Amino acid sequence: MRTILFAIGVLTGLFLLWWVWPATVDPAYWDEPEPPALTGVLEPRGRLADAEQIRHPLLHTSEDVAIGADGSVYSGQHDGSIVRLFRNGDDWDGETVAQVTDGLSVLGLQWDQDGRLLAAAIDGIYRIDVGSGDVTLLSTGETEHPLAFADDLDVGPDGTIYFSEASWRWGAGEGAPEYAYDMAENRPYGILYALDPETGGMRVLQDGLYFANGIAMSAEGRAVYVLETYRYRLSRYWIEGERAGEFEIVAENLPGIPDGLMGDGTGRLYIAMDTQRVPIMRFLHRDPFWTRMITKLPEWVWLRPGPTRAFVLVVDEEGHYLDSYHDPDQRFGMLANVVPDENGDLWLGSLTQPVIGRYSPPE
Repeated sequence: MRTILFAIGVLTGLFLLWWVWPATVDPAYWDEPEPPALTGVLEPRGRLADAEQIRHPLLHTSEDVAIGADGSVYSGQHDGSIVRLFRNGDDWDGETVAQVTDGLSVLGLQWDQDGRLLAAAIDGIYRIDVGSGDVTLLSTGETEHPLAFADDLDVGPDGTIYFSEASWRWGAGEGAPEYAYDMAENRPYGILYALDPETGGMRVLQDGLYFANGIAMSAEGRAVYVLETYRYRLSRYWIEGERAGEFEIVAENLPGIPDGLMGDGTGRLYIAMDTQRVPIMRFLHRDPFWTRMITKLPEWVWLRPGPTRAFVLVVDEEGHYLDSYHDPDQRFGMLANVVPDENGDLWLGSLTQPVIGRYSPPE
């Protein structure tokens, strides 16, 4: 009996210590809805099993990819470099074309109208001459609010760069899992920006976003779309026309955890889903007390997403589901981006695997 009482006392003491230990996050409550059923065009038919896998020693992850005019494939890396992969017969060769930052991840890539590569790195927006390797810093944000988690970007018809800052509160420093704390805290720290690349002037188009992530221009260039990862939704900011300045939700309660976004210029938007919706996230969003308690534990204990079930969701510009392409065997880990090319192929970037995918959808 004494042993049992002693054990109970120890466990009670440990729980009290756990309870009073300062919390890292201050979670907000959200009654996260049940995800839609994966039926119809959402049915997991495993078609990404047919995608080509491209590997190279320089490739550690492929958060975003950009396809060059000559067919080369560029990808930003977590060490701050940009690598180029190119065909050599039946194989792929590679080289490092630029070192953008000193150890901070390059998360978003897009070409400007002069054929230079734009990059959203953790600490700012950069322009790269991939021929010479010259890197130009365009902006690190306002002086009183430097960028801490620049994420994705796209370019408007007039050259304006539209980009997301995932979370000004939880910056993504080297090796830190702040994205998970942003998810756990469940507060709107994301921002959609517009940047003039010539002057460096920045405008806040919309703040109060929940982990602002993928960015894509509309086909006609009159609006810019942004994904909110931890609200599972796609929104639109009008930059031209009668509704200029308006921000609206286009699709919500998406069936997966959205990351990257890209349009094909014909009115189709491609959303890279890290994975299908995760029950543990719904639990955390609905229970701030246990979220606060769980995030006091070491990250290796609670930051375990489990098996990934990544897929690509295709929608039109009004958010209607058109198709989906699922990865049945985790070949691409957590999908971070999907880039359609002029031939109709889809290039897949991975957040967690040293691989780039190329998939040719059926006609």
